[in-house]
Amino acid sequence: MWADGGPIDPSPTIDQAINGGYPWLEIRCSRCRTPRSVDLAHLRRVETTCVHDLVGRLRCAKCREAGKRPPAELLQLGKRRRHHPDEPA
Repeated sequence: MWADGGPIDPSPTIDQAINGGYPWLEIRCSRCRTPRSVDLAHLRRVETTCVHDLVGRLRCAKCREAGKRPPAELLQLGKRRRHHPDEPA
């Protein structure tokens, strides 16, 4: 929804996104702008957590190594994983 300029809140729960066929969350670091795909099925969160509530919990691995902890920006939910050149396979 928010990829088209719509509101982030309300968003589906993790369980609703997975069951609806959108198991991948596209995010980007708010500091270094590195994109990343996150498999919602592998997150250790309660399934009833709303996707927009993850923004304060997801962090960039590159910035964490540099001692920074910027939050992620949510980009969109996806049906399949996108390959990002800087991202490990």
